[in-house]
Amino acid sequence: MIFLFFYSFHVTSKPIELSDVVEELFINEHVSILQVASDDVSFENAFIQYQQGQFAPNIDGKVSFGFTHDVLWVSALINNSTRKPLKKFFYLDSAWLDHADFYFIRQSQVIEKAFTGDAIPFSLRTNQTRMVAQPHVFKPGITQVLMRFESKDPLLIPLYLTTEEIIQSNLEVTNYFYGFLYGAFFILFVYNIVLSVSLKDSSYIYYSLYLLSFLSLNIAYTGHGFKVIWPENLFVQRWAMILFLYCYIIFGIAFCFEFLKLKVYLPNVYRFNKTIYACLVLLVVSLFIYADQLLAVNVGVALTSLLVVIFISLGFLALRNGHAMVKFFIPAVFLGAGGAALSAATTWGAIPYNTMLFHSIEVGMLIEMFILALALAFNLKQVDKARITAEVIAQVDHLTGLYNRRAFIVNASPLWDLGMREQKTFSMILLDIDWFKTINDDYGHAVGDATLKSIADTLKQHIRNSDVLARWGGEEFIIFLPNTDKLAAIQLANFMREKIEKMVVLHDGCSLSITASFGVAECNNQMTKLEDLTKIADIALYRAKNSGRNIVCEIPENLTSIDRVVGQSQPIS
Repeated sequence: MIFLFFYSFHVTSKPIELSDVVEELFINEHVSILQVASDDVSFENAFIQYQQGQFAPNIDGKVSFGFTHDVLWVSALINNSTRKPLKKFFYLDSAWLDHADFYFIRQSQVIEKAFTGDAIPFSLRTNQTRMVAQPHVFKPGITQVLMRFESKDPLLIPLYLTTEEIIQSNLEVTNYFYGFLYGAFFILFVYNIVLSVSLKDSSYIYYSLYLLSFLSLNIAYTGHGFKVIWPENLFVQRWAMILFLYCYIIFGIAFCFEFLKLKVYLPNVYRFNKTIYACLVLLVVSLFIYADQLLAVNVGVALTSLLVVIFISLGFLALRNGHAMVKFFIPAVFLGAGGAALSAATTWGAIPYNTMLFHSIEVGMLIEMFILALALAFNLKQVDKARITAEVIAQVDHLTGLYNRRAFIVNASPLWDLGMREQKTFSMILLDIDWFKTINDDYGHAVGDATLKSIADTLKQHIRNSDVLARWGGEEFIIFLPNTDKLAAIQLANFMREKIEKMVVLHDGCSLSITASFGVAECNNQMTKLEDLTKIADIALYRAKNSGRNIVCEIPENLTSIDRVVGQSQPIS
């Protein structure tokens, strides 16, 4: 019997020499396996089938057994050729196994057994690491390890024989990686929440929820959630990853619809958005009621794969219809999907298992999130640019390119306040084109517009950078002159009057002469606001109009009171 037992060892798999495992050894290709379609196969039954040679050598090092209800029995032979016991760990780089049971056998007798996995509260694990890590002290000679694995998620068993030091080193590296990953996602999440609140743009809030969903999904399937957040709640551990997967799908669709602005660029697609959301919610509720975990995962993975194709297709359609932001969306989704595809292919066993390939979904999603964050930042820049442009347009007279009345007050008021505090001298010029109504009536509004633009250009050429020039309204222009007394203002007004008088506006081969009347005012100690100075300049302009036009007028020194000036002046009819 003993001969038959050891003979079966050799025909099934070759023992792993423990003394050769200095640090870490990937042992999948050194084990033999039995995949059964029922969980009714007990340890005793599995052991008998092993002795009968029904375990098959895993010579190609298969890691993934896909989405299945099957139970996987794995046998490994460990030979300690030294004279002293050696402690090693069986370590699985997978955090979603429902059952991982270990039986250590010597001479047909079970000398130790351990049960772990997500079907057991985390506090009851022998070794409370995020991944399955089962220690054993191997005595000299051959020890058989019979392992039973079962999972409602993809059955993935990357199995290593390693040391506690290597496990701790690997955990330290992964802690840095996930610390960076979660930190980056959290910063992006908070940043976009703030943007969504301040800008009231739904695309930012959906992007935030999309980020939060993936972050929660990652925390669930990497085992961080079970270890830290819900270590005793088996129901949450069973369904959390599935719930977050569907949240990721739903908010991904919502973000896609808003980011691509399908309401504008693809309205025929956008009108189905509420129907799509309702169907997804109904699907999720139905799957939870049916309570088939494996079915829910399969449907979620299928939907995720389908959505990638749909998103990229919608992106190209929106791009064709003129949506410039899609140039960020398409490569982001492609890279994110590429990472997910590599992870999925590794999980399914389509490509050889590799730790980096297995975690490529996280790298791909991180790249995708940063590209989309850049896209939203670019969008924010465009919005801000449009806002600034709108503000500039709101302050500028569209015909002459000068400030309008509102912008004049905004820009001149601070100079007025500063001058009043420092008791500086400043003046105001207000001018009006003579007989402008006649120009419009006789020659048309096009000539009138040309006249206004010509005068605006002339005025701009002869003012200082510190002066504030604006179109006051109609055919009137106004200039605020800081640090300028009335005499200098009058000289400047006469200079500009002469320049305007020499101007010629051409119309149908004929030349049209233009003149303008000017009113000048200087600030005095009776004035308390900018409007007071404007009123005096306006009254001086009335004087110029009533005095024959094409002249510069001021208010006499003896009329220092604003009320007296207004009382002695008659408006032009």
